[in-house]
Amino acid sequence: MSFFFLYQGEDQYVYESPRPPIKGRFGFIVRRLARATVFPYVVVFTLAACTDLTRPGELSGEPIAQGMGQALIRLDPLNARTAIPSLESLHFTLDFTASETPERKVSKTLEEGLTLTVALESGDWDLVVEGFSKEDRLMVRGTSLVSITAGISLPVAVYLTPVFSLSSDRGTGTLDYCVEFPGTVSRASLVLYPLDASGTGQKTPISANIEGTITGLPAGSYQAFIDLYDGTDNTAAVWTGVVHIYDGSATSLAQEFTPTNFAVPQIAGASENTLAGKLNAALAYSTGSYTIVLDGKETDLTSFTPQTLSVASGKAIAITIKGNGKTVQLGNKGSLFTLEAASGSSLTLVVQDITLQGRNDNTASLVRVNSGGILEMKAGSNITGNTCPIDGGGVYVNGGTFTMSGGTISYNTASYDGGGVFLWSGAFTLAGGTISHNSAAKGGGVCFSGAGITFSMSNGTIRGNSATQGGGGMYVYSGTFTMTGGVIYGKEAGDDKNTAGSGGAAIYIKSGTVVNLPILVTTDTTIDMR
Repeated sequence: MSFFFLYQGEDQYVYESPRPPIKGRFGFIVRRLARATVFPYVVVFTLAACTDLTRPGELSGEPIAQGMGQALIRLDPLNARTAIPSLESLHFTLDFTASETPERKVSKTLEEGLTLTVALESGDWDLVVEGFSKEDRLMVRGTSLVSITAGISLPVAVYLTPVFSLSSDRGTGTLDYCVEFPGTVSRASLVLYPLDASGTGQKTPISANIEGTITGLPAGSYQAFIDLYDGTDNTAAVWTGVVHIYDGSATSLAQEFTPTNFAVPQIAGASENTLAGKLNAALAYSTGSYTIVLDGKETDLTSFTPQTLSVASGKAIAITIKGNGKTVQLGNKGSLFTLEAASGSSLTLVVQDITLQGRNDNTASLVRVNSGGILEMKAGSNITGNTCPIDGGGVYVNGGTFTMSGGTISYNTASYDGGGVFLWSGAFTLAGGTISHNSAAKGGGVCFSGAGITFSMSNGTIRGNSATQGGGGMYVYSGTFTMTGGVIYGKEAGDDKNTAGSGGAAIYIKSGTVVNLPILVTTDTTIDMR
């Protein structure tokens, strides 16, 4: 069962992914492999010490009382790409509430281990599991629907997700990492980006010591990248996941790479000394995926000329810019990037570990995605500091597709609609990252208007935005908004609150279609349905 919140009080919040659980558990492997022949370039990451979650344990051999059934509860982490402290170090409370008669409750405790057999009367029970540290600090929470049939023993897996305090003093924790990779790898690093955009990315080189510890990490959630490069044959491999750090606790992350995980990167315009030249080198091809790795020697990063990136009919180009923490500063007025493609063609631009910096006197959106254009934002990417006299301070989508799985869109302003993101037509998917501290007349964070627009939110955060009129977090003129996860804060969320002058601190819905919107309206949350 997945939960998502428009606003949750200041004491604590719950980060729970709406994605289905993936079988597996992190384990430890420490050794360096001799490099073998590179096999076909298929990226498959193998997790150590896999656990079959379909086998929750041995069922109780005790006789079942008349009219009763048994539930064998098995507690597991959410998925194999989510690292949290060991569950074995926690103790748990399990609260069962009868679905049809809420006054019927059964409570159990689990002081050690991860399995517990519980006898219950027939019917459906709502189960809430909470895990606590030895200091009785709430660490994880999970929910499940348990259906009991008399005389039957039923295995039930409950997947646990982290719980954090929202207070400013959250303490620090430790990450113990262990990475296995071929011996010919010439460059390796572990990069962490705070999911709440509270700081910049932290890169830790991984060399001969493939087992290490990062101490003093502020408690919270991080997007993790393990990035490997083998200069002998120009191949690379990348793993991504989520790491949760708790105050005073150690989280373990282990990952194994084999030769089959490495693929040959196609680096566009490596000999060019400008970013514009590297982009044009990739666009000169008719098809393919190309990677641009910035080394800081590009001469146009501090005063970048607006670029229209387009492809003709019959072409399909995908360009990834890996910024290595560099900033591309807009020089002249206009959109830093305009993406478009002729009918039957596509142009994809992926930005990662890079900041796109606008102007406070600009005349256009910082990035514009027209028909045939596809923009993808990943962890470490930032679109920031742009002021537009019309719509869409950060990103303007006009017939294209925008997918955000990480990074931040922040401190942008539009005089009219959509301080962070404005959609006139096309599609926007928010699967991670943060849209924060943007401002506009309507839709400080996001605004969309037009027939056929789709905005799907499955993860990520919209917080700290403002609108002088309606919709501090988001304004819906028309189109379809589907929310299956993520957080949109309301007006009482402290520093994270969205604000609006005429209603809808979180969301202002003027018209359109809304699917799966969790109307969890409290005194602290405003959602104007007008």
